[in-house]
Amino acid sequence: MARWTIDQPTTRTLDGIVALRVRIIGGHVNILPTDDPVTFEVSDVSGEPVLATQEAGILTITYEDLTGSGLLDRLRPMQLSGYRGMARRSATVSLQVPRDCPVEVTTLSAPVVVAGLSAKTQLRTASGDVTMDGLTGEVDVNTVSGNVAARDLEGSLRFNSVSGQVAVAGGRLYDLTGKSASGQFLGDVEVAPSGRVRVTSVSGEVALRVPAETSATVELRSATGKLDSDFGLDRRDQRARSSLGGKIGSGVDPAGITANTVSGAVSLLRREPDAPAAIPRGNGA
Repeated sequence: MARWTIDQPTTRTLDGIVALRVRIIGGHVNILPTDDPVTFEVSDVSGEPVLATQEAGILTITYEDLTGSGLLDRLRPMQLSGYRGMARRSATVSLQVPRDCPVEVTTLSAPVVVAGLSAKTQLRTASGDVTMDGLTGEVDVNTVSGNVAARDLEGSLRFNSVSGQVAVAGGRLYDLTGKSASGQFLGDVEVAPSGRVRVTSVSGEVALRVPAETSATVELRSATGKLDSDFGLDRRDQRARSSLGGKIGSGVDPAGITANTVSGAVSLLRREPDAPAAIPRGNGA
């Protein structure tokens, strides 16, 4: 195993990397694709040196005292803030990896930018913002208060948020699954035939725009939140529960779209032909 303890600006080029793990506290994480060997650059190191290791094709960038078996998996990002001066640690980590390289990133407050990858991408943060552009594989994002912005995703997106906003514009998804407490979900995406959208929230707004020609079975439900649709859906009002539902479009492989909230507003909006994808405003605007 190769090891590097980094306390000053460092750049290295490596061969044979098949997976990436980044586990830092504050600073920044930037990951871009390359057709060349993997390059990583660490700069702006503060608090404690960063540890980089290369073992069995896995590049890991973390800290010396976070390398115990399963330690980071047992600690949630919010718990890290009280662990041995974590809040004082920061570093800027910039990487170029193959497009098909699986990526796993965990931060406390560091923003994360990931673009152009096609393998599984897992991102976890407490308060850092997450930006994703042009990912074409399986994407899994967990955030407490950090906001998530995604553009032109192709594949699947799963998210969990407490209060952070999740905003998605463009792309084509066959699986969009998300949970939120008070954070908004605002999306404008194409849903693949036979694809599924399942979004649940407590008080956060859910606003989804889909192309006008979308074919799907739809069920929008809320206890006290406002329900709205640009499509012709049937409204059913019951005690402590209202819903809009029905079939839109005429395709032979309809998608399934469901959204549930307790008090958050829910909107299903129509994107007109030739109109560009854009973050919808929804009922909460």
